[in-house]
This record gives sequence, C-alpha cells and structure tokens, in this order.
Amino acid sequence: MENVSAERSAGWSVLCYVLLLIVASLMTSPMPSVNQGPADLAALVDAHRTVILLSAWLAFPASAFFLWFLVGLRGYLKQAPGRQEGLPTFALIAGVVMVAGSLFAASLETVIGYATPEAFQSNGIAGIYSAYMFIQGGLGYAPVAIFLFAAAHSMRRHAFAPAWLAWFGYAAAAGAGIATLSIFFTDPFMSPNGFGPGLFGALPSAVWLIATGVVMIRTHGISVGAAAEAP
Repeated sequence: MENVSAERSAGWSVLCYVLLLIVASLMTSPMPSVNQGPADLAALVDAHRTVILLSAWLAFPASAFFLWFLVGLRGYLKQAPGRQEGLPTFALIAGVVMVAGSLFAASLETVIGYATPEAFQSNGIAGIYSAYMFIQGGLGYAPVAIFLFAAAHSMRRHAFAPAWLAWFGYAAAAGAGIATLSIFFTDPFMSPNGFGPGLFGALPSAVWLIATGVVMIRTHGISVGAAAEAP
C-alpha cells in the first residue's frame, strides 16, 4: 500500500542530504593538491584539523538521510503502472554502494585529520590522502552514474515523473560518467582533485536530487498522468 507520508518525508530527506553535502564541501574547500609534499600537506591538515574531522563526521547523518531517500525513491518508482523490470531496485543497490563509498572516504578523511604532523609524514598518511582524493573525484562517481541512470530510466519508461526530470537524470548520469574519466588526467582542471569532476559530476547530481525531492514532496499521491504532466 502506498505510504504518502513516508515517501514525502523521503523527499525532504534528500534535501537535507544535499544541504549537508554542501556544508561539508564548503568546510573543506579547496582541498590541497595531491602533488604537494607530505610536509606541506601535514601543515595544512594540522591548521584545519577540527574542520576536516567535522566534515568527515557529517557523512554519518548525510548517509542516514540518503538511505531513507533511497527507500522512499524505490517505493515511489514502484508505484508506476506496468511491469517492473527491476530498475528501482537497481537504483537502490547503486545508492547503497554510493553510501558505502562515502563512509569509506570519510573514514580515510578521519585518518588524515586525526594524525599529528609527525605521524602524517612518518606513517605514509600522504598516501591515504591521495586515496581519499581519488575516491572523491575519480571512480567514486561510477555508482553515482549508475544510480542516476537507473532512476531516470525507470521514470522515463513508466512516465511516473515529469519528463524533464527523467531527461535531466540522464544528463546528470552522463556527467557523472565523464567525472570518472578524471583518473586519466593530470591537469589542474580535470584531475581527480580538480574542479572538473565536481562540475560534471557533483553539481548536476545535486541539482537532480533536489528536483527529485521536490517532485516527490509535491506530486506524490497525484494520479500517474498528472504526475507526468506536472511542471
């Protein structure tokens, strides 16, 4: 049976998730380049230790909000008429992988922030920092692309959401796919710790999540045809 209240709350949940991501990103931006020496990295981390640790901790409530959104989105998509081909579950699984990767990256971030400058240099934590940056800006976007494509494809096939939302989901999935290619670049723009992956991957994804949350809040409980025609 349809649970309108729960699925609307999932829409609000994803808005909270995006807000926490923005806060965490602003707290740690811009992150130092992986090309900096261990001594310079250690000094920068030491100067921003509390902020780095708080940013990492925010992955905990953010994950809770996103998981609830995933559950609500799966229920929302499964309300569509016609034969279900498993796309809502596919999106759910990809979203769970996203959360797992996020928590793993946050764990690496706590190692970076917790270590003293002496330990940072002597225990090879500069390598952990590089791993953190590559997860954040490299193949970490792979499950994002899969999640966005699965959700958008389900929306388009069953016309259970505004058509523009499905097509924008495709575009955001393509952007996240482009962001995974950052592992092949070393220039300041498109490398994993450059501005490019965020521009192609994070920004369109965040906009799509916000739009989806708003649609779930505003249109749930309306007939399928009305939902498809909603602006």
